[in-house]
Amino acid sequence: MEGGIRAWKGMVAQGLPEAGMAFFSPAADAEEIVGLAWALEEGSKIFYQGVSEHFSADKEAQKMFSWLVSAEKSHEKHLLETYEALTGARPDFEKLRGKFSDSLNGTVMEGGIPVKEALVWVKDKGVSESLELAIAMEVNAYDLYIKMSRAIEDKQAQQIFKKLSIEEQVHLEKLAGLLDKRV
Repeated sequence: MEGGIRAWKGMVAQGLPEAGMAFFSPAADAEEIVGLAWALEEGSKIFYQGVSEHFSADKEAQKMFSWLVSAEKSHEKHLLETYEALTGARPDFEKLRGKFSDSLNGTVMEGGIPVKEALVWVKDKGVSESLELAIAMEVNAYDLYIKMSRAIEDKQAQQIFKKLSIEEQVHLEKLAGLLDKRV
């Protein structure tokens, strides 16, 4: 991370800025946006739990991925509270499931990556590669939450998505710190 963006020699993002909003129709309402964000957090929590168990012999990595499980649980809680504040009710997961299919079963995580595929991939990789995947996921989540905060009209929901984007930055910093120690 030394030298900042000017020192970067790796890949760069391509495509339109809206690309990260692929799950959302232009007419998505606050209920749908918050519901899908919750589903992606659920998928990420399941992924991090699996990675934590996979690297149980590496205490430092296991601690990092366990911390991320707790962080994703916290995000789910914030999103559920936001949903309830917006709608006055608990989410109708059947209705949302019909709209987003697999996402609400916890099978897709931040970045739109299928959890099962990511966990299979991790089994053949080391901690560094798994940290790199986690960083990519968290960058996607950060970007998505910024876009969501701009797309949603409800001021309270905007604040929640801004808060979540800041928390994703913290995840990135911690993951990058551990990766820097490993490479």
